[in-house]
Amino acid sequence: MNGPAVEDIVLFIENRYGQRLSTAAQADVLRALDLDGAEAAAFLSAFAQEFRVEMAGFEAPFHHRDEGRAGRFGWPLPVPMLFGVRLPIPVSILALAAQKGAWPVRYPFLRPVPVRDWVNWAIVLIALPLFVAALIFVWRAI
Repeated sequence: MNGPAVEDIVLFIENRYGQRLSTAAQADVLRALDLDGAEAAAFLSAFAQEFRVEMAGFEAPFHHRDEGRAGRFGWPLPVPMLFGVRLPIPVSILALAAQKGAWPVRYPFLRPVPVRDWVNWAIVLIALPLFVAALIFVWRAI
């Protein structure tokens, strides 16, 4: 196919972020650049504009957390991905999208992972009083 090659995508990333991706980092661009939520959306939007790619078929929840999920309470358990899986975006897929002019990935139909934020709150509400009680016990023993 004619059009931008992998090297053109790597140069785009280097010009935008000031770092050249190693061969291993090219396998997962968003992780290599530490992009999630709005930052990942901005990167992909700039990519689509630069290489004139129609991103109608792109489904962000498969690739990165959105701001709503990334900002939720997640300690001590991290907030899960919407579908429980994260698909990397390699430079080769970006190059293929630039060559075709459309997002090339077809996604399966998956049900969202159930939210388990209550587990985190339960752990905090049970563990915090126990921790305080243990501190009081140790303090009185001294």
